[in-house]
Amino acid sequence: MTDMMNEWSKQSIRSLRLRLGWSQADLARRLSCACTDVDAWESGDILPNPLIANELIMIAKQAEACSEEIHASPLVETLCEKRALGQIDFSEFEEEIE
Repeated sequence: MTDMMNEWSKQSIRSLRLRLGWSQADLARRLSCACTDVDAWESGDILPNPLIANELIMIAKQAEACSEEIHASPLVETLCEKRALGQIDFSEFEEEIE
């Protein structure tokens, strides 16, 4: 558990929040904590507790999954246009994005 908490430096928390386009209040609301907590983490005054650190990991994973989906979207649209399809099977282009 300690290793997970060490991942969350003031820079990494702020970077994740900004990557998502969230304010400190947005992040606090999603983590069910106070805005002052988010500010303290980003100032380096305190580290998030283990439960919050786990929530941050989940948020980061979800952000990464969405990022991959957005990256793959143009490939899917191109394939749909070529085949004049409305939908395609993900397995048909999965190797192209990896």
